[in-house]
Amino acid sequence: MEKIKELAFFEKLLNTPQNSLVDKAVKEGRIPIAYNCYTAPEALLSVGKAFPVRLRAPQTTSTELATFYMSPFTCSYSRSILEAALDDQYEFIQGMVFAACCVQIQRTAHNYKLQKLKGDEKFVHYLIDVPRKEFDAYVPALVADLKKLAGLMETTYGLDMSEENIRKAIHEQNEFNKLLKEISDFRKLDKPKITGSEWHMVYTACKTAPKDMLVEPLKKLKTALEKREGFEAKARLMVMGSICDNPAYIELIESQGCLVVADRFCYGSLPGMEMIPEEGDVFTNLALFYLESNECPRMMEKMEFRAERAENYLEEYKADGIIFETLKFCDVWGYEKLKTLKILEDKGIPCVRIEREYALSGEGQMKTRVQAFIESIQNKQLTEKLAK
Repeated sequence: MEKIKELAFFEKLLNTPQNSLVDKAVKEGRIPIAYNCYTAPEALLSVGKAFPVRLRAPQTTSTELATFYMSPFTCSYSRSILEAALDDQYEFIQGMVFAACCVQIQRTAHNYKLQKLKGDEKFVHYLIDVPRKEFDAYVPALVADLKKLAGLMETTYGLDMSEENIRKAIHEQNEFNKLLKEISDFRKLDKPKITGSEWHMVYTACKTAPKDMLVEPLKKLKTALEKREGFEAKARLMVMGSICDNPAYIELIESQGCLVVADRFCYGSLPGMEMIPEEGDVFTNLALFYLESNECPRMMEKMEFRAERAENYLEEYKADGIIFETLKFCDVWGYEKLKTLKILEDKGIPCVRIEREYALSGEGQMKTRVQAFIESIQNKQLTEKLAK
């Protein structure tokens, strides 16, 4: 399948944390605010001149300094984004909002403050204490947390964080996600018009720059994809697991003749393109939305729900099996590997487990594992066909 030129725009945005659109926005007086997780509300970080930039470390290949401050037994993502900060790769950032998704990220956030990497009076550094269970009693606490963050943004940056402006930001995010969903749906076709690595590149790029600057490039990409011929593959797979913001991993998987049609991992789009309610109290809407749509293993009591959602994704995207990838020392997805994945395996869903690092490595071993997995799926399909 030939590359379409409209994809090059998004590919260039991923080379460095500070890309050309961020440069342009900063020159226009806009305020980039970094965040680490799906549960940090993008809409709240998009009010007025502010715009969210999800933390990545594409240029970090070693975590020697970060390991000194943290531990070699913390996940390489948490160490990589600390290393990138120590290496001054985030100098353009004017605020950081962490969701307390795991203990390791909390240690990273603590080190940001401890090392005074950014800490002047014009810098918001905030940790959202996202609950680990979906109980009504937790909603008021999360609402209060989000209101406190909005207040900090208002006093620090002089932004008008009124309900009207937050509602406007929510509406704009919903409209943006509708456009993304239209492109994502090309993966559902019997002959998809976009590969998994291409989609992941586009979706990841959309988390690294102001959304309004991405609308026209996305529309051009959609038009180009509509004209593109679809293609077939040996197998259609869903990748599930820890944070992955490097499309090269998906490209490596697809190099074995399969297609990744569903991305159920941290930094993936499932979930990620849902609509936030626009009527009613904006802070309550945001709190409920992130509590109810959250499919992270940190929500311990939702294990059966996550397994059911994974089955639904397999059916919706016509996937034949699951590659379950985890970062080394990732506590929450390590738990998921032992529990939810077993539920799926017991139901006869083909699954393979792969452990990896944040930076691309172990390519040969991964190719071998993926190739063997594809062959096992083909053998299973052939056996079922002959049994009919």
